[in-house]
Amino acid sequence: MTIHHDDTALAFAAMVHADAALRAAEVAGVVALLEAAGLHTLDEDPSLPPHLRIKRVPSGRDGVLGPTEAFVLEAGAALGLGFSAMKERTSQAMSVRLRHPRMWEVFVAGALPWWVARQVEEASRELSFEAALEVDRRASHWLGMHSPWTVLCELPTWVAEADAERAARRVSWAEEERFVHVGRFEDDHCGVFARVAAADGVLLDQALDQIAATLPAPDIPEHIDERDRARFVRGQRRAAAFGIFARQAIGQDSLMDVEMVVHVPARALSPEELAADARAANDAIPLGTVAEVEGWGRLLTSSLPSFLAGSKVTVRPVLDPHLVPDAAAHEPTAAQRLALQVRNPRSVFPFSTIGARHSDVDHTVAFGPTGAEGPTTMSNLGPLDRRAHRMKTAGHWLLRQPEPGVYLWTSPYGFQYLVTGQGTVQTRAPVLPVPPLPALEPPPPPEFEPPPDPWAELPPDE
Repeated sequence: MTIHHDDTALAFAAMVHADAALRAAEVAGVVALLEAAGLHTLDEDPSLPPHLRIKRVPSGRDGVLGPTEAFVLEAGAALGLGFSAMKERTSQAMSVRLRHPRMWEVFVAGALPWWVARQVEEASRELSFEAALEVDRRASHWLGMHSPWTVLCELPTWVAEADAERAARRVSWAEEERFVHVGRFEDDHCGVFARVAAADGVLLDQALDQIAATLPAPDIPEHIDERDRARFVRGQRRAAAFGIFARQAIGQDSLMDVEMVVHVPARALSPEELAADARAANDAIPLGTVAEVEGWGRLLTSSLPSFLAGSKVTVRPVLDPHLVPDAAAHEPTAAQRLALQVRNPRSVFPFSTIGARHSDVDHTVAFGPTGAEGPTTMSNLGPLDRRAHRMKTAGHWLLRQPEPGVYLWTSPYGFQYLVTGQGTVQTRAPVLPVPPLPALEPPPPPEFEPPPDPWAELPPDE
């Protein structure tokens, strides 16, 4: 086998160069974020009532003053992030710079990945400012001699030793932090996460094993390795035992008497199916592949019969937003609210992650008592989360609705975004003037020097 050493060395050099470029870009991004947060200002109308004034968002860290909500909204939209994600990204960067100064220096020098700094900051966020500095001292010392990955192994010890009293209190806090959380649907299943008392956990484990022992062994797929078959069988039996345990507890096999909203989409028809004579008038509309269960997640429509077996199902056709009657008063009707949630499932602020059900109903043009402008119609309404609603009402963000369900936003700094029920697109970014290069004086012409005389260096003839 012939090894081309030159090519291999070039590939390694390119790999190292690319990694250094990524680190440099990461540093530039975090530094620019903090610079923007420090410089961002908005002129406020002094006559605004207190509830419309710009507020500062708490960072949740001792000694760190959080960003303003105006900055979080502007920066989040520019980066395509929701409010919570942008607020946490900014607060973490502020915290690393202030509470972990040694790590910050190493990061800015390009010698530390940002994810490591974030992990240390996240583990220390509940510590006092002084305790966080102690964790920073130990982490930066460790990083000088070890791989960044090993920080995660030592981090819990550093955090506990930095505040021994807090570590002791956490033992008592653990009792107050018990929970059992059933996660959202994923691949027609859901995860169960819990923090329970030690004895309760052991009893649940034993109960699942006892029920599982009475169940038949499942079929083992061919791709399961011989070494993993025992683990696979035990996992399948315990998962089935969990369902039996739950059904025995409530005394029924079907879902309990709770309201669950399931959105079942229609499948997009082909041109042939759309032809007038392709389908009879009484044919059923074919269903799409995936249904949405509000608050839980997605299920395949083929799984709905078994999921809803034994349950009472009420079918409600989707309201056509174009056919919903207008409201004469300021408050929208129930039909309008439902149609808005169907048309725009989330807040219509750029890149918002807040659901329409948990948002205000905003009049794009403010409602007028006479009804001459700002009517309560589907072409003038939209779900809008509370913070964005306040910023719009205060006049910092401008909003137009050129078509029903289409929202055109202009930020205080001149960015524009187009928001529909399908998502957000940035349509314009402000063009910043490039400062001219300073004029440089031409260098002076070189002074003439005669060429050296080679004969001058020879010794004289004797």
